[in-house]
Amino acid sequence: MPDNNQTNKPEDSGKETQQYRSILSEDDGTNPRPLPRKKKDPMAQVRREIEEQQRQQREKAELLKLRQGLVEEDDEFEEQPEPHYEKPTGWKAVENFFYHYKIQFIIIAFAVVILTFMIVQTATREKKDLYVLAISTTGSSGIYAKTHDIETALERYCPDFDGNGYVHVGVNFIDLSTEGGYSEYTDANNYKFSAELFSGDSQLYLTDEGIIKLINEVVSSSTAEAQTEEEAPEQVIEFFAVLSDDYPQAQFYKDCGLQLNTTGFIEQARWKSCPDIVGLYLREEFHNMTGNDDDAVEQRRRAQIVYENIINDNVVNPNWQGK
Repeated sequence: MPDNNQTNKPEDSGKETQQYRSILSEDDGTNPRPLPRKKKDPMAQVRREIEEQQRQQREKAELLKLRQGLVEEDDEFEEQPEPHYEKPTGWKAVENFFYHYKIQFIIIAFAVVILTFMIVQTATREKKDLYVLAISTTGSSGIYAKTHDIETALERYCPDFDGNGYVHVGVNFIDLSTEGGYSEYTDANNYKFSAELFSGDSQLYLTDEGIIKLINEVVSSSTAEAQTEEEAPEQVIEFFAVLSDDYPQAQFYKDCGLQLNTTGFIEQARWKSCPDIVGLYLREEFHNMTGNDDDAVEQRRRAQIVYENIINDNVVNPNWQGK
């Protein structure tokens, strides 16, 4: 019998089994061997990318078959219904319209308002029996302060030409004085004066003697041919009607400007301080300018009648107090 104190050694074809011994001092070699680490496969990521590309290619192929109608009925996808757009009604429809077309609507509305205003102004505009230019070339003329009284006085000498039951003379004041030194204001009035000269709307001018020089400058600058200084005054006198021979009893400036303070006009206008330089001028037909159409001819005819009434002190509306 074997001795119980003896250690049984396993037999392995004559070879001794060597025990594992750790290099650590605490390990006596009896601890189990640690499991070896699993090495990372370097091709795993490549295989996943290949599989993903193959999956995408299969999906593209199936999608292509679906577009070409090559899939079977069982493989067809359920057809999705088309989105339904509900047309807005009521106030929502109005809001939708303004949301899409608000800029166009504002432009059209503005144009309609302007056009309507112009039509109403034209339809309701009061027609005047006579148009008169009141022009001041110097502050000493005092014309601006007496514009309203001048208009009332002219209406007393003016007949009811259009037969509408009332008389109205439109007096348009233009300040051509340069004493104030306001260049923009002066330029605006000069443009206004030039427009009146060439339009011919007014055929009667109530102004001071400085008008001769101003018209001479405007006419000379608008004439194509060069003129000498001797020729210029003669052309200006042709712009206004020369009436000194027709009314020898009246006092004129340059044979064309009726001196107002020598007539009864200053009584009608309550203008006893009217200076000697203020006169009344009747525009003559001037061929180098416009204002020779039928309306201008009619205005010239009416202006001549009022002009003669003032010379003869013929007050046709003595009780007229103005508007």
